[in-house]
Order: sequence, then structure tokens, then C-alpha cells
Amino acid sequence: MPEIYSYGHRNPQGLDINPETGELWEAEFGPRGGDEINLIHPGKDYGWPIITYGIEYSGRKIGEAIQQRAGLEQPVYYWDPVISPSGICFYPGNAIPEWKNNLFVAALSGEHLDRLVIRNNIVVGEERLLVEKNQRIRDVTYWNNMLFAITDDGDIYRISKK
Repeated sequence: MPEIYSYGHRNPQGLDINPETGELWEAEFGPRGGDEINLIHPGKDYGWPIITYGIEYSGRKIGEAIQQRAGLEQPVYYWDPVISPSGICFYPGNAIPEWKNNLFVAALSGEHLDRLVIRNNIVVGEERLLVEKNQRIRDVTYWNNMLFAITDDGDIYRISKK
């Protein structure tokens, strides 16, 4: 069907456009293990449930318990143990120059805001922010040269460098 842009996703939680490249990125809530960040290309299959880096919550394997197969896309990045990603947002601002075009990922079970440093579509660094809050981070957004995160408890944080 022409309206399907891509397929093979398990529980997508966040989408954003990389301001530097114009490419679509996605956060995917995996099973036990295997939360993913994907760079989405039209017509591509991201493999669920054929390939995954996770297992069922019961501990049983998923399918053939394989992580790769020809013709199926690999994630740019994955977490195991999981962080339960939710909303995502690129930071296009200049208030914190070292964050320019970094991807921020709200983490539910991880109870933090994850900053991913991406170079040439490869994650080359990771930093965990708001860990001391002990709250599930639901979403993150950029507005007016600032980054904001919201928690399941209804708290909104304006993120700045210490």
C-alpha cells in the first residue's frame, strides 16, 4: 500500500526530523531488551518480529531469536537493558553549542532524559540527564532555543547545561 512509509516496527513512541539532514528518526519501545533508535527510510522493513535484540517479558525467545537478516534494517542504536523510550527531539538550538543536533530521548523505565550524540548517523556518545529526579520522563520538545521535558507526574523541566 503506497501510504505505508515503512514497516516492521514494534511500539513506536517518538518521531522527529534531524534538522541537519532532514531525515526521519524514530524511537521504538522494545520487548525485554531491544529498545531502538531507527533512521527511517521509505519502503524499508525494520524487522519486527523477525529480528530483535530483546526477549519476551516471560523470558521466552521471540521468533528464531535472531538479530540480523538480509533485507531487514538494523537500528542505529539499541538499549539492553531497556530505558523504555518515549518522545524524542533533536536540539537545533545554539544556547548550548555542544548539544547542537543531538537527539534527546525521554526514558520511562530509565527515569531520565537520554542525550545521544550522533555523527554520520552513528551514536558516538550518550549522556543521562535528570537522573536525580527519579521520575518517568514522558516527552521532550524544543521551543524558543530551549529544551523541555515532561514527566508522568506532570512536572515540566526546562533543560540547561550546568
